[in-house]
Amino acid sequence: MNKDLKVSVIIPSYNHSKFLKQAIDSVLNQTYKNFELIIVDDASSDNSNEIIQSYKDERIKSFCFQTNQGAVDTLNYGVLSSDSDYVALLNSDDYWEQNKLEKQMKYLENNPQVSCVFTDAYFIDELNNILKKSDYFWADAFTQSNKSSGEWLHQLFYKLNCFCHPSLLIKRSIYSEIGMYDPSFRQLPDFSMWINVIKKYNIHVMEEKLVYFRILSNEMNTSSVTYKNIIRNKNELFIIMDDFFNGISDEDFIDGFLKDKSSKIYTSDELECEKAFAYFREISGDIKPIYNLIGLKKLSKLLNNETTRRILEEKFNFRDKDFFEMSGSLDIVDVFEKSTQQVILDSAKRKIQKDPNLYSKLKKLFGKQGRKK
Repeated sequence: MNKDLKVSVIIPSYNHSKFLKQAIDSVLNQTYKNFELIIVDDASSDNSNEIIQSYKDERIKSFCFQTNQGAVDTLNYGVLSSDSDYVALLNSDDYWEQNKLEKQMKYLENNPQVSCVFTDAYFIDELNNILKKSDYFWADAFTQSNKSSGEWLHQLFYKLNCFCHPSLLIKRSIYSEIGMYDPSFRQLPDFSMWINVIKKYNIHVMEEKLVYFRILSNEMNTSSVTYKNIIRNKNELFIIMDDFFNGISDEDFIDGFLKDKSSKIYTSDELECEKAFAYFREISGDIKPIYNLIGLKKLSKLLNNETTRRILEEKFNFRDKDFFEMSGSLDIVDVFEKSTQQVILDSAKRKIQKDPNLYSKLKKLFGKQGRKK
């Protein structure tokens, strides 16, 4: 293995003093030795910065903000401060297996067509206990079979994020080519990034669990289930999905979204029509209004173009009256009124799914009742 290739490991730190040392030590003890560790503390109010400064390892570069900048700006600062061939990311409350970087670097060396590699992960609680599916609803969320770029994009479009952020190892040059994490996103900056990466580069998910991904019970995770987070998540999803197909190659779109895989039978205008209709297929209930609204917007634009209007009529048997039927069945105001109630239900549901103790207890309780019947 080429050990001359250097990795910059970025740890954005914020109020995780209880877990920070374990995260740092898991990097310093890696079997792959050619790395720098960049820790950026986002004005933590606990003693995180004291823990960081207690390390005298020359491989560590640390920065401490005087005022809180937010998770994305902190992460971007760390990446921009890096000077290596590859970048790896680690949350300040998570940690790695000792051979995580070595296994990923070896895979990339043996597969030069791949530019970014993830791994599977263990979900753990605050006491480092591994959470099984019976304990935690999302415990298998990062267990993925590998796919083509088109198939990955299909999965991200219809099933949303499926990659473990702190398992990432990526070529540093990719950030220079496609840009940094979008600072306007709080809930979904990584999801937006994965979409942009896959549009241009090959990725791979290693089946080994090389990361310990912590679930906190006090809602300190950025993705914790709160009313504002759920609302913000849907708004960010709208913005991301409105631009989802921009920049995707015809080959990847056909491979991932169409049954007939022959690119020779589609014109670019026909593909634009297919992309609009994609917002009405395979959509789950909670995100369906968002997708349908975007789809209506796309179809309206296509109907206002003479060429695509004719294609919609001749190939898809779709006319003005069909659009009127669709636009008359999606009441934006009603959707948003229902969303308030739905958000409350979603919040309760996800709190149960994301709280290992509550989920496990309820599952056992209802399991016993089911057996009694």
